[in-house]
Amino acid sequence: MISFLEAYILYGPDVEKIALAVGIKPHEADRQINEEMNRRHAGFGRGALSEEALAWRDRNRDLCASLFREARG
Repeated sequence: MISFLEAYILYGPDVEKIALAVGIKPHEADRQINEEMNRRHAGFGRGALSEEALAWRDRNRDLCASLFREARG
């Protein structure tokens, strides 16, 4: 299971995918997505991604690239 923020970074505002990844009901995922979008729009808190979220995204991007290179041989 991953955190809401991790799922949001991976899937964007996709309610169903986030709910499944985080283990919450879709209406709760929708509420959290709306809060996150409002925060970013208003410039509060994580107007841009937090340092932790950026690091997590970069590690996963590197891992995906590495796996893709391995699969291609």
